[in-house]
Amino acid sequence: MNRPPVATADTERVLWLDGLPPDQLATRPPLDGDTTADVAIVGAGYTGLWTAYYLSTFNPDLKVVVIDAGRAGFGASGRNGGWCTAEMPALLPGLVRRHGPMAAMRLYRAGQRTLDELRRVLDAERIDAHWRHDGSLYVARSAPQVDRLRGWHEVRGKLGIGGLTLTVGAPAAEQIGLTGVRATAYTPHCVTVHPARLARGLLAAVERRGVLVAEGTRATRIAPGLLVTDGGTVRARSVLIATEGYTGRLAGHGRRVLPLHSYVLATEPLDAATWQHIGLTDHRTVAESRYQFGYLQRTLDDRLVLGGRGAYYRFGSATDRAAAAGRRAHDLLRRTLAELLPDLADVPVTHRWSGVYGLHRHTEPEVVYDRETGLGHAGGYGGEGIALSNLAARSLAALVAGVSRPETRLCWVDNASRRWEPEPLRYIGVRTVTGVATGADRYEHRFDRTAPLARLALRAIV
Repeated sequence: MNRPPVATADTERVLWLDGLPPDQLATRPPLDGDTTADVAIVGAGYTGLWTAYYLSTFNPDLKVVVIDAGRAGFGASGRNGGWCTAEMPALLPGLVRRHGPMAAMRLYRAGQRTLDELRRVLDAERIDAHWRHDGSLYVARSAPQVDRLRGWHEVRGKLGIGGLTLTVGAPAAEQIGLTGVRATAYTPHCVTVHPARLARGLLAAVERRGVLVAEGTRATRIAPGLLVTDGGTVRARSVLIATEGYTGRLAGHGRRVLPLHSYVLATEPLDAATWQHIGLTDHRTVAESRYQFGYLQRTLDDRLVLGGRGAYYRFGSATDRAAAAGRRAHDLLRRTLAELLPDLADVPVTHRWSGVYGLHRHTEPEVVYDRETGLGHAGGYGGEGIALSNLAARSLAALVAGVSRPETRLCWVDNASRRWEPEPLRYIGVRTVTGVATGADRYEHRFDRTAPLARLALRAIV
């Protein structure tokens, strides 16, 4: 089989950034000199922009300054897979184990309600993010994967969380045209969006509310009441870090967040007959149930976007994009596409890119604010940041503004994780867990039974 190359060069081409309208591409000037503010935010991705948005909602008199070393929304917020969900199938059992069933249920339900809040804001601010609310289909293609879907369904049932429809056997295989489907679990709590349109639309919205956003401005020092940048110093009562997987670039924060690289590709537009054959006549998202899983969706212009989660980690928490690693990851995605949808094995790929998401040592998201020092942060969404960043920002903004809201009583508030191990222990540990997960997937595919050490891999990989 002659398969076309993923790309003709090492440079990335991001579908979402390619598709931005010209009016959303305008750059904002960097910080030019010293200034003062009530709140200074480092990072103009989803977390930083949503936090600024809700600060201006909870207390419109606050002066808020947001800085970003690059351009707002051009990091992970503009490079993700376009899923807006808070289903957290891998995270839910851990939440129950560490915080108890009631706390886990409250966070889970708050995440589900976040979809309604997002839609409300997008409508109010007239942000066209290509919103499509068709839900998500999780598929199992081996006996252990079927067991995992059943387990997820049972945990939700015990917590009183409904909305997940489990289908097993031939009826499941009829729902989607992927090879070897044995079971599916459908949830309505998932939306697809155009990530970069959402980020840049949110940027314009916070600016309309009086927030100053300075692009091309790098933080060099953070201390209580002080944010020093390469363009000037901001003196502020509160300084918040919203840099997610890029947190390690900040002095003193090198081991707080583990940056993991996720890879995505997009095909050329497919015709209606192909989509009918695949079984995606709407815009529901689809995810495998492997540990190192793949996920896919249909875009508004009829491309197939395929992403892969493999916990790709670079020594020293590096976040720059290595060309050789990217080629290997995208080649693996191409093989995954051929495995799942053999008829699309040779379809041309027009875009390939990568993004960095963050993971805390306890593998949970967290929202932390110290009222005495005025320092705070939020992040660690494990790849579900489109929805969870909105909820976390509401939690953080309410804490900073001093208002009582349900979001400030969720189990992730002040749930600070211990730091990751120093190198080379960090690198060895992450690569070992990744290897266990990869080996478990191969074992289960070959022998159709649960792999040894699979439980360890399930708890360690988000």
